[in-house]
Amino acid sequence: MPRRITIIGGGYQGLEFASMLSRYDIPVTILESRDRVLSREDEDVAHAVEQILRDSGITFVTGARVTGVTDADGQAVVHYDAADGTPATGEAEAVFAATGRTPRTTGLRLEAVGVRTTASGAIEVDEYLRSSRPDIFAIGDVNGGPQFTYVSLDDYRIVADQLTGEGKRSTADRVAVPYTLFMTPPLARVGLTEQQARTAGLPVRVAAKDVAALKAMPRASIMGDTRGMMKFVLDADTDEILGAAILSIDAQELINTVALAMRAGVTAATLRDSIWTHPSSTEAFNEVLATIVR
Repeated sequence: MPRRITIIGGGYQGLEFASMLSRYDIPVTILESRDRVLSREDEDVAHAVEQILRDSGITFVTGARVTGVTDADGQAVVHYDAADGTPATGEAEAVFAATGRTPRTTGLRLEAVGVRTTASGAIEVDEYLRSSRPDIFAIGDVNGGPQFTYVSLDDYRIVADQLTGEGKRSTADRVAVPYTLFMTPPLARVGLTEQQARTAGLPVRVAAKDVAALKAMPRASIMGDTRGMMKFVLDADTDEILGAAILSIDAQELINTVALAMRAGVTAATLRDSIWTHPSSTEAFNEVLATIVR
């Protein structure tokens, strides 16, 4: 294992690897070009994630624009401009580039058969995953959709329905698709963030609470990890769940229950007043959804 590692990029992949490596007591430095990590998440959620990782020994350098990487005496030297524009360097035994992914379509000569691609190199598809050539489908990350294994599985279902079924299933059927950042504890999200909901002009209520303050969730204490928070974004008029962020043990499982509730039109009050097994993480819904913070 490397004695020290620098990760370029403070997005989901970068933070997952940082969390994993820090548990092996490897010093990790994250260089992020923006002013904070997880810029697509609400600021309070991103701050909670960053604080957990800082407490794990991870160093964050935000506003850092990497200009190059060189090798010297068995070490990698990362060159970057700091937030104030000052040139800086950092040494590490290994460098991990986590700056995003692009579809590997270059060299496939797709244009020769009339298959169009987007500016990012993804294969252009319709809601049934047909390319510009109706007899050619594109499934998985290559079609520019959400880059998750389970979305690729759903891509397969859509194409299978086109080839052997009724031909009705499409990407338009996807509602409340959750995702998880597998750090320790994990961050799981579904639906709108608070910022997205307010920007869209929706009437918003927010229910939130730190895991450590949840009396109705003893499982976190049993498992020895009370770090994190839970946050629900609700429609103030209809009590509809617009989105949720769960940063806690079992978050990767809890979010699936929330996503199912959203797809089924289950209100926040119903989720709040339901009977859950004890001791389980799901019990937290009883308390969090009763804690309206704004």
